[in-house]
Amino acid sequence: MIELRNVTKRYGKVSVLKNIDLSIEENGIYCLLGRNGAGKTTLLKSIAGYQSITEGTIAVDGKRISPSAMDTGVSYIENFARHFNMPVGKLLKVASEVSPDFDYDFAQEMMERFELDGRKKFAHLSLGMKTMVSTIVCLASGRNAILLDEPVLGFDAIMRSEFYAMLSESFRRKPRIIIVSTHIIEEITRTIQRLIIIDKGSLLFSDTLQTVEEKAFSISGLESEVQKVTEGLFVIGKERMGGLVTVYIFDNPPSVPPSLELQSLSLQDFFIQLVSHRRGERI
Repeated sequence: MIELRNVTKRYGKVSVLKNIDLSIEENGIYCLLGRNGAGKTTLLKSIAGYQSITEGTIAVDGKRISPSAMDTGVSYIENFARHFNMPVGKLLKVASEVSPDFDYDFAQEMMERFELDGRKKFAHLSLGMKTMVSTIVCLASGRNAILLDEPVLGFDAIMRSEFYAMLSESFRRKPRIIIVSTHIIEEITRTIQRLIIIDKGSLLFSDTLQTVEEKAFSISGLESEVQKVTEGLFVIGKERMGGLVTVYIFDNPPSVPPSLELQSLSLQDFFIQLVSHRRGERI
């Protein structure tokens, strides 16, 4: 369980995280979304205990998290992570010796899947392969909370597909909390169970992907007709073109007449509308 209470992080007068309250109680693969500069990396580093927070508290499995904590129970890997300049095979051996819960068999299987040469030094790998090795080490760590910050940067389409398969396999072997920050939204929808969205340091959304699928939709047509059927619903965006309007909703879908078009929103469209219009409105 990960619990954040009134978490704020400031650099001087600039607030990067703003009074975040978030409880992650169930094991699952979570997707963390946000625009560039939204505070995603700061949030993940704070949960991992890599940096201090200005106000509030963070706890993982009941243990208070801070940079001085000896064992946070969290494994965190960010993109462009660095390791000692040693052969990849030796790196895995060292990781298994340091952590008694390290799943060495899983790490070896993933090395073979991605055709990684254990004799090759980490520093000599491509950016994508460095990230893949870092991710394998993180997932094999045996920790109860795994945080992956933009893990698919530098991956081609095939590597990204393999990464999502590896993520699912890791969770199948050891159910736990895995949070993945990414900008490639649609690809990860088949892998995740829950969604967290932050914007400008504030928490906007935390719920299941199923909830988005059931409640995120658009209604298009003449504005006067759209106005009637969407009255009282939670509007997250609106677009006009000539005499027609498209309203983006996060609510229980209403019954609509044949003259109007109701469409479910993709996760990407839901995200775009939500962060483009910071506050929903009742109409």
